[in-house]
Amino acid sequence: MKIITYLRVSSDEQKKSGLGIEAQRSLCLQHIKSQDAEFVAEFVEYESGTKTSFEDRPELHRALNLLDDLVDCSLLVARTDRLARDLHFISGLLKRNVRLLVAGSKEMSKLEWHMHAMIAEHEADLISQRTKQALAEAKARGVKLGCPPEKLPTAQKLGGKATQTKAQAWRDSIKPMVLQLIRDKDKTWTTNKLCYKKLAWALNELKIYTSKGKRWTYVNIYNYMRKEGIRV
Repeated sequence: MKIITYLRVSSDEQKKSGLGIEAQRSLCLQHIKSQDAEFVAEFVEYESGTKTSFEDRPELHRALNLLDDLVDCSLLVARTDRLARDLHFISGLLKRNVRLLVAGSKEMSKLEWHMHAMIAEHEADLISQRTKQALAEAKARGVKLGCPPEKLPTAQKLGGKATQTKAQAWRDSIKPMVLQLIRDKDKTWTTNKLCYKKLAWALNELKIYTSKGKRWTYVNIYNYMRKEGIRV
């Protein structure tokens, strides 16, 4: 059996300390060793488990795409909530018969995965509710929430810059593949519009989707190439 591991933490503190990731890695490696399995690759992500799009969780989607290309391969996580805190997303994986494993456990049934996913999503909802309640209580005590007015322009600028940086990182990550597909184009790509359609089809076949995790259309690929200054 081949195994791909996926490790995830969501808080900045966990990201800086590395303890969360190291603990998950240790559990996964112990499981691989105990099953005498073949370790294929590791994917690490620092993001909330309630977010599941390609734009927010590119490493997870890359792990799933690699999984689709391999025979007798499973995706291993340290705990079920490390995969996601989204019942709908996990249900979708189970419908596709994606083979999912949890370190230290035998292969779980679809029913067990659904139960764990429901609990994980419920925990995420409780955390959100507690956060909102704490903020409301602080506001009632007279605590001023949010960014001070004098610092708002700087905060907005930094937030916008972070979003732009994330978007550019995604565009950069797929650029080598797009360029390779253009270099490999065949003689049937006779017009620019047909070329965009063929590129969209090729990316979808490779399971490399848009930043929102959706299938490419020729309009998507045209806009992407124009923004990146790529010519057919």
